[in-house]
Amino acid sequence: MKPYDGLNEIWLRIPTVKVFADGIPMTKTAWMWEPYLGGGYGALCVPGANDVERYEELMKIIRLAHDHGYQLAIHVVGDRASDSAVDGIVQAMHENPRGNPRHYLIHGDNMSPECARRMARYRIGLSMQPYIKAQIADILKLFIGEKRAAYNWPMRTVLDAGIPVSGSSDTPCTYPNWLLGVQAAVLRESWASGQVSGPDECITVEEAITMYTINGAWQDHMENIKGSIEVGKLADLQVLGADILSVDPHEIGQIPVTMTLVGGKIVYESS
Repeated sequence: MKPYDGLNEIWLRIPTVKVFADGIPMTKTAWMWEPYLGGGYGALCVPGANDVERYEELMKIIRLAHDHGYQLAIHVVGDRASDSAVDGIVQAMHENPRGNPRHYLIHGDNMSPECARRMARYRIGLSMQPYIKAQIADILKLFIGEKRAAYNWPMRTVLDAGIPVSGSSDTPCTYPNWLLGVQAAVLRESWASGQVSGPDECITVEEAITMYTINGAWQDHMENIKGSIEVGKLADLQVLGADILSVDPHEIGQIPVTMTLVGGKIVYESS
């Protein structure tokens, strides 16, 4: 019996084990294949005396959670960390096939196109936070250079690969406002300078909305009961004060919420 058996899983579910595989580029702790400007590659942040031992430890952690029936959510920022986490998930799924675990990575800032295609092949999900890109776009180039900084948060690449990509805020690192996430994903503009970082990785408004709705429900194994407005599903939704599909994308983050419904009941209404 799991500790959450008996809960109303519409409101509270605890199906997932979160694993921190590496750190972040601004402290040079995200595990990279290419060195940071000034040197260093970062490392996995699991026990081990060297890269090989830490890699093997990550494989064991992933296999343990998978074998006990949990969904894995793995924090990865460096491209080498992403590759390693996918190695572990694929290995665990091959050695112990079970249902549809929907393991997923969190962030995937520097994920390579090859890694994205591998994730799509095995239906490994990805949770991305577009507004972080807007926060760090200018400073990131000081750590990994102009080219890698522009590619960072490759949303076009991962969506085109066919990965189920969900959107989140990573609060308190950013504001808990999904509209700001949509705006950031569409524009890829620095919050500080306004410069566009990696225009080839911009996505459409419709794609960004999908990340924050039905794809998030898929990640939670709940796409049959929420994530879209359909008969028979939960009426968890917001009414916006402007048409998000037609306004200037620069205004998306400022669209007012006029009403919020949870389970079909109004829980917020603007004056």
